[in-house]
Amino acid sequence: MNLLPDDECDAFLAALKEPLPVTFRVTGFRTHTFAIMHLIRERYFQPFESSTTIDKPKELVWYPGSLAWQLNLSRNQLRSSTELQKLKEFLYEQTEHGNISRQEAVSMIPPLVLDIQPHHKILDMCAAPASKTAQIIECLHRDESNPIPSGFVIANDVDNKRCYTLVHQVKRLESPCFAIMNHDASNLPNLKTNDGNILFDRILCDVPCSGDGTLRKNPDLWKKWNPGHASSLQSIQLRIETRGIQLLAPGGLMVYSTCSMNPIENKAVVSQLLQTFQGQISLMNINDKLPGLRNIPGLKKVPKNMQSLVRPNMFSPSNDILEQLHLEQCIRLLPHHQDTGAFFVALFRKIDKTLDSSLSIQEETSQKRSAEENVFNEDGANFKRARYHRENPFIFFEEKDIKRFWQDISEFFGVDSSFPVDQLMTRIASDSGRNIYFVSDSLKEIVTLNQDRIEDTIDEKFNKFDKYIENSISIDDDNLFNK
Repeated sequence: MNLLPDDECDAFLAALKEPLPVTFRVTGFRTHTFAIMHLIRERYFQPFESSTTIDKPKELVWYPGSLAWQLNLSRNQLRSSTELQKLKEFLYEQTEHGNISRQEAVSMIPPLVLDIQPHHKILDMCAAPASKTAQIIECLHRDESNPIPSGFVIANDVDNKRCYTLVHQVKRLESPCFAIMNHDASNLPNLKTNDGNILFDRILCDVPCSGDGTLRKNPDLWKKWNPGHASSLQSIQLRIETRGIQLLAPGGLMVYSTCSMNPIENKAVVSQLLQTFQGQISLMNINDKLPGLRNIPGLKKVPKNMQSLVRPNMFSPSNDILEQLHLEQCIRLLPHHQDTGAFFVALFRKIDKTLDSSLSIQEETSQKRSAEENVFNEDGANFKRARYHRENPFIFFEEKDIKRFWQDISEFFGVDSSFPVDQLMTRIASDSGRNIYFVSDSLKEIVTLNQDRIEDTIDEKFNKFDKYIENSISIDDDNLFNK
């Protein structure tokens, strides 16, 4: 497949046969972040200093703030080593408290290149299991002087069960600035605000893929893998990526990533998107954003020995078009370069023009794409009919709720009278305040303006549809008002 130079093949194959090292990062927006990192270095890294059999922890130099580290031992070694028992228990405990995230090194890259700011509106299209979503939330809260930023992240996943995983993972960060939605990413509906449809400043598009970049942690793939897997997934990858561009604000950034080494899922998808939205999007150089990260440029051509497996739009375009696309600005990460999994990352910028994200782009792109890949259109979408699990709606506090039970709660916890009570909500009207959720004012606007509208659309077009939005802070949490 010409994925790497011939003289690197032995090192590449040898790395694939080794277990993946343990990597973690410290949550970046907590006031005690650097105190935790100091504690880890001074106390829990000590066994590594005196050991002759275990390598010293390695800092991921490309991750900001010296907050991400790699332990050159597998998860099984970490579990079984009595010498590292205290470190293992500490990592588990702090993960539950949201102070540490166990995350594969290459998985940390996509949120970093988006340059997320506290005011950004962000969409995570295929979010589960939430490690990247958590990074995005950390970026939103990087300004400690502004505990409730105006920005937010909407995390979506098509699998209802994985949405529950999202809730469990992300609620530990105790942010009022995220919501979770259960929908097919390739057919995401337009969400409305008082100013019109939402266009997102940043979009993370980490799509489903054949996953051959995870061979080190998923050894079963050795028996199952074949190049044809990528061909079957490329169509949905392109549809998801296309919908992302339609929802991206002019001047905004979207990152496309896979844990695959196959050019059909990487180079071919990026190439097709650039040609579909010619003059409206461009590739950005990623290397400047990740100093110290070793990688190789994206491939430009599909190898001839794969051409029997691919469709026409998976072939490389002509050389004159190829030079204009600048596919070398994508990056590929291979296991033997920095002892990681394999990964692919491309960063798009939407050119700052006056564009209609819902109709004009869809009409233009639909002329360039085949009939089997129709672009999303709310007025006539070809939705798959499916059964979805229903959730109770969110109900914001009304005056009667404040008088009925909020007064007692606020007095018990000593909540200041300036607290925005109208941003509190429950799931069931008869719940009497047993479970209370708090959201930012921007998310309240989105939930209020879209809940009934989305349910009506779903009842009409889907038979049954599950919209799952969950926000983090519950009255049951011991540390609800500790900040």
